Amino acid sequence: MKTLTAFAVYCLLCQGCVSSTNSSASPQSDTDAAIANLNLGLGYLRQGRPELAIGILERALEFDPDLADAHSSIAVAYDQQGRAEEAEEHYRRAAELAPDNPGAANSYAVYLCRNNRWADAEPYFRLAAENPTYTTPEAALSNAGLCALAAGEPENAESYFREALGRNPVYPDALYHMADLAYQQRNLLQARAFMQRSLTSVADSPEMLWLCFQVEAELNSPAAAQACATRLKEQFPESEQASQLFEFERDAAR
Repeated sequence: MKTLTAFAVYCLLCQGCVSSTNSSASPQSDTDAAIANLNLGLGYLRQGRPELAIGILERALEFDPDLADAHSSIAVAYDQQGRAEEAEEHYRRAAELAPDNPGAANSYAVYLCRNNRWADAEPYFRLAAENPTYTTPEAALSNAGLCALAAGEPENAESYFREALGRNPVYPDALYHMADLAYQQRNLLQARAFMQRSLTSVADSPEMLWLCFQVEAELNSPAAAQACATRLKEQFPESEQASQLFEFERDAAR
């Protein structure tokens, strides 16, 4: 399952490089210079080198202090270095400068959620999800569900996961969390329904296969449980979930 942290970075980097309207090899305006530095900084972020990205992105903002993508990018770099105050400042500034940019809204919401600020994050998740230009609103909705779940609001979380599935009926994260919520609530048949939809429609994940094993075992379906266990061990032998399965099997054999 994609984590909130990973998704924030993924969203930002998938915005891609910004194109300059000037075809000259050297920038001819502050805007061109800002964009050139933004693209270079994004390159360093993609390489996992936030310390180098920060200096370049600061230069971009010197040329154009209102370049929202530069604020979003430097926020990610500061975030990766654990510089929370600077990260929040730039996440917030990007969302203010580009209120129609769903990626900026989602990134800021994810940041707020990771800092246990669900009430502050929720409006930004909604802003991202309701933007008609956003190609993956189900991602923002699923992120909101995870955030609500972490805040101790399972009913609100379920509402967001269902809304995500309304946008994309086979969105993996939402399917998994709906299945897991149903399992935690001991609604095993509902958990099985979401689980089977995932296992027949999207790529396997170790989380879903481990959940499948547990659900089918508790539903007294040993053949189905074993099938999920076999897929987990064959496809994800080094995963944490496979380790849990091996431990379960060792305990059962004693």
